[in-house]
Amino acid sequence: MKGFKNIEDTIGNIADIVDTMLDQASVEEILKVLVDKIPALFSEDNVSASVKWKDNICGASSCSDPDMIIASDIVVNGQKEGSIKIILKNKDITLKENEDLVRDYQKLLHLISRMVSVFFEKRVQITELKDIEKRARSYCDKLEDYIFVVNNKGNIIDFNINFVNCTGYTSEELMKMNINDLIPQCSTDLSESPLIKEAINSGSSRYEFERRCKTGEKIPMSVVCKPLDDTDEAFICVAKDVSKTKMMESELHESEKKYSTIVEKGNDAILILQNGLVKFANTRIFDITGLEKENIINKSYLNLIPDIEHQNCIEWFIDHENVNERNIFTVEMITKEDSTIPVEINCSVIDYQGKKAELLIIRDIRERMRSEELLKKERDRLENYLDVVGSIIGIVNSDSQIIFVNQVGAETLGYPKEEIIGRNWFDDFLPESVRELTRESFFKVMANELTPPQYFENLIMTKDGEERLIFWHDVPVEDENGKRIGMISSGEDITENRKMEKLLVESEKNLKTLFDHIDDQIFIYRPYGKFVDVNKAVIGSTGYTRDELLDMSPPDLVKTEMQPLIDGYTDRIMSRKNVIFEISHIHKDGSQVPLEVNAKLADYKGEQAIISVARDITERKKAEERLKRYAGELKHSNELKDLFTDIIRHDLLTPASVIKGYTEELLLAIKDENARKLASKVKENNERLIELLETATKLAKLQKEEDITFETMDIVSIFKMVVDGFKPQLEDKEQNLVITGNKKCPALVNPVIEEVFVNLLSNAIKYSPEKGNIEVNFTDEDKMCKMSITDQGTGIPDDEKPLLFNRFHRADKKGIKGTGLGLAIVKRAIELHGGEYGVKDSEIGTGSTFWIKLRKSYSR
Repeated sequence: MKGFKNIEDTIGNIADIVDTMLDQASVEEILKVLVDKIPALFSEDNVSASVKWKDNICGASSCSDPDMIIASDIVVNGQKEGSIKIILKNKDITLKENEDLVRDYQKLLHLISRMVSVFFEKRVQITELKDIEKRARSYCDKLEDYIFVVNNKGNIIDFNINFVNCTGYTSEELMKMNINDLIPQCSTDLSESPLIKEAINSGSSRYEFERRCKTGEKIPMSVVCKPLDDTDEAFICVAKDVSKTKMMESELHESEKKYSTIVEKGNDAILILQNGLVKFANTRIFDITGLEKENIINKSYLNLIPDIEHQNCIEWFIDHENVNERNIFTVEMITKEDSTIPVEINCSVIDYQGKKAELLIIRDIRERMRSEELLKKERDRLENYLDVVGSIIGIVNSDSQIIFVNQVGAETLGYPKEEIIGRNWFDDFLPESVRELTRESFFKVMANELTPPQYFENLIMTKDGEERLIFWHDVPVEDENGKRIGMISSGEDITENRKMEKLLVESEKNLKTLFDHIDDQIFIYRPYGKFVDVNKAVIGSTGYTRDELLDMSPPDLVKTEMQPLIDGYTDRIMSRKNVIFEISHIHKDGSQVPLEVNAKLADYKGEQAIISVARDITERKKAEERLKRYAGELKHSNELKDLFTDIIRHDLLTPASVIKGYTEELLLAIKDENARKLASKVKENNERLIELLETATKLAKLQKEEDITFETMDIVSIFKMVVDGFKPQLEDKEQNLVITGNKKCPALVNPVIEEVFVNLLSNAIKYSPEKGNIEVNFTDEDKMCKMSITDQGTGIPDDEKPLLFNRFHRADKKGIKGTGLGLAIVKRAIELHGGEYGVKDSEIGTGSTFWIKLRKSYSR
């Protein structure tokens, strides 16, 4: 082109101009670079430049009376913000020979202006981003929470000013530290930390840790953790001091002790019923009736009521909702001498040992009836605490509009976030009783006429019209000129704290533990944390005082080399909810006590806790050691032995053996015929379970198909026997099971085939919804008997199906328990039978159909 000195040189010169512009700190310097550098891009020597950016103009002023001026606009985000001009001197533009030169100059100048436009667009964006970052950090620094960010190695990479103040370290010191230095409970390998594991798996996690200050002081903290993005490379954590909460828990425990004494020594009799049977009774009921314990415990409550009153009592208990409406019931109660006394019964629905139960408070009203004085007993309904994660955080602008609210705030108000943003805080979320006074104070703060109180309490109104009391901390937000443009608020819902005295009622729910009257050792502790309660049996068995035990955790009671196992058991409890295992506790004097521990995950005082019931098994230890040695040998066996090891690891044989012993003892002790039938049913099913386990043991020793003994058995009858064992689960979920096809299917099988049916039916029940249908079909296919079972679950993606029958592989079934072994057992058992197995192709959402084929028997 005629207007360019050289195309390659021109492109290089433009790149040099951009590099030089990037090095400049101010707009004036950038314009000067453009004025100096642009003329050199053109082929003529008599070219000068002038650049305008908003109110700034830079250019040669000596170029008066030019022959020609060529201009091009600088456009940023669709708006003209300036221009670039080149001035041609001593050039006759009327000559035709200069027309090409002018066109080339126009094209080159347009290219330069586009380059400058893009440069200024990016510069504006960077300036805006820096401003946003500055304001965001200012908001974080004004929050009371301790905010910090760690990378996937646990190294601290960012934090707010409150985090610096609470740790006692300088910013420079913190940037060189790992989170493990402040929270020892976190592993240096952050991927092993339960805090991070749950954040990765669930998107968010909350745990309580002890934070170590520079002074050595340890402060209990509640930490909420979330990934910063989808890469799991960094995690943002919000911590809160929970010292006051711990103190309140201690005070509540003392209150519980007081009310436990009231239950045993009070004037009222107390019964706890489940399914119409008395599960707990205090001593007062025996005083009132004169009956013995065996006449009441595990007997129908109707045994205490005259026959004429039975129908009234039954109607009273039909519906829990009706019970709550008629919570006072007057009736005659039978005494030992077959006479009756008038009593008043107060009923509440509670949770007892993880199941619904009726709590009856029975008062002898003979004296009251004689004096004709009616006393009212008032009871408050149990209050359920909201599960609040972190603090409520919101930002209101100077026009009273909400411009930000976090998830906790949205959940507290009862709206999705998108329905809150942009609404008026005072008109929509404050009750009339405080609305105008709060609004007036807010505008005075915005106008700098009033200094906001550092802390204050105020009411909010939820979507449901409920008023809740919030403990607020407000900080005005100011622009760069010091003008107040909004308010950032952090708050805690303290509505329930104001009702703390009502928690005394809820303490009655915990009386089921009856710690001081149970011989077994009972431990209550936080997952991966310390004991929060123990009974007297623990104190007697370990030799430690109660205060010493409450400063200890489960690993402190076992040998050093066994301590890592405790966290492993905790992992299993957290995933399965209930685990039975054995461990040896170390007495304070150094002696060992072997224990069988039944541990269960439960809700205790509004938080997750593990309740463990331990029993001394010294007398059984030798037999258990033989089983452990055998289990160790199985680890080095083949795949069949691995399968058996997996079954043993799932704690089947030990609880089955324990159940067998206890049911035999129960059959000797129980007198009631109905109770004996139930116990016999337990014994019958348990013996069948033990038989299956023994069959699996034999199966584990076999290496080849011909080692298994096959016999002709009707697999339809076997399956129906399995169904009988699952009737409680089917009835509990109100599911309908239909068996169609052949009435009989004789096949060559080993008794282990029952385990195949157990696993297939168990999966169908688990994955089908309540009131769903399960279809089972038996058919002939050439020389094979085919059984198929269809559930109404969500179905299985095609890419999951090839791996379904592998050990420990499970399709994504969130919220449904399983071991990952069931279908692997099906696979191995069917292979040894020379049969076939599989899952039918079906659309997602239409359920799943699993099938097996077994060789027919022709000895019909």
